[in-house]
Amino acid sequence: MLTPGLEPLTEQFQSNESDISTWILTAPTFWTSAAAFVAVAGTDVWGRRPFYVWSVVLLALTNFAAYLSSTFPMLAIARTAGGLFSAPLFTLLTATISDVFFVHQRGRSIAVWNLMLNSGAQVGQIIAGFVTDAFGVSANFLITAFIYAALIPVFYLTIFESAYFKRKTDDVTTIHVQADKLSAEYDEEDLKSSVRPPRQTYNERLVLSRGRLSEKSFFKGIIKPLGLITSPIVFYSCFLNTTVFLFLAGMSTFMSILLSSPPYDLTPSQIGLTNLPLFVAGLLSGPFFGWMSDASVNLMARHNGTSKGMVEPEFRLVLLLVSTPITMAGLIGVGASFQNSLPLVWILVWMTVTNMGSVAGVQIAIAYVIDCHPEHSAQAFSSINMISAGAVTVGLTPMIGWLEFDGPMAVFGTLASAAAIVTGAALPLYVFGKRIRAWYESAAWAQKLLD
Repeated sequence: MLTPGLEPLTEQFQSNESDISTWILTAPTFWTSAAAFVAVAGTDVWGRRPFYVWSVVLLALTNFAAYLSSTFPMLAIARTAGGLFSAPLFTLLTATISDVFFVHQRGRSIAVWNLMLNSGAQVGQIIAGFVTDAFGVSANFLITAFIYAALIPVFYLTIFESAYFKRKTDDVTTIHVQADKLSAEYDEEDLKSSVRPPRQTYNERLVLSRGRLSEKSFFKGIIKPLGLITSPIVFYSCFLNTTVFLFLAGMSTFMSILLSSPPYDLTPSQIGLTNLPLFVAGLLSGPFFGWMSDASVNLMARHNGTSKGMVEPEFRLVLLLVSTPITMAGLIGVGASFQNSLPLVWILVWMTVTNMGSVAGVQIAIAYVIDCHPEHSAQAFSSINMISAGAVTVGLTPMIGWLEFDGPMAVFGTLASAAAIVTGAALPLYVFGKRIRAWYESAAWAQKLLD
């Protein structure tokens, strides 16, 4: 929401575009990813519901604090706190999807979630542009705070526990089995049965604190995401997600800088309106790629030569052959449009194309990791996001300088090349992915990291 107000922010807090982009716009995403280590570890011990609800409460308070900030350090602290408290809302959705949906349903579920994320960002920028023009850039924090405050009762009354923890087992009976010809003794076998938990009433489900729900270690859970980076699947997804995140987060900042400069000289509200075609295209492309992801997986499973009917996580990677060319064409088109000062309509067309391909790339990365590591999806997503956000936070400032020095075509052309390299790196995973997963899951050192 703050991106259209990049220039007013620099004037209000007497800073520069690089510092505002790094500490106010991008760094909160890094703090969200870092705090996710704690949030995910906590939900594996105390459940997901309390983290969802308390996250909304604390986000309302931090946005009020950001609205009251009068200096750049105060605003940076408020934004950092907001990033930290955003972790449950942003990170736990992958775990909840894994809790609730089967493997052949997750592509569509991830598409809906990703659609909401992107639509919120795009519509938020449109609204924020008009708010900034009418009331000043700080008013965006106040409005956001009121929205979070209104969501508190909604979350409390509707978001229930979804985490499935292993049920206790009790002895049901002991059966004496008749001895066979080789034995004169009786064999004794204890049959176990899972204990079905009692059905809870609505009021009982509203309880926020239920104490410890599992025997998992909280502190070990904090460091587990770092261990998951040793998985080739997670490592590649970090690579893929970092590239795509740079397209989405970096593109937004670059657009604000370039469109507020000659020959376009757009106001914050006009910059916000440039997100309207992205929003409309996202409403169509997000669900379409989600459906295509599940449909292609089901189709390839039916023709699986190794195990007919078996779904392999690597089937998700095939869609990169569709999403990557779209992304590359969009990036090159945006760079050429800015380089040659083409009319705004061409910039909007190529921005929309880039966004469609990038959204599909995010869905592919997330679905692939969830399918490969369903029990550790939240931890894996935490690792991926922290590395992606850290890389973008560190790299955005020099890229802004690069943009000003070498021009748009050099920057966007290089990003298009990065998309091609990432897609090429997926080929070994597609060919040898099953063997890689089997090797990793059977390695003793890897099991120690995952347990």
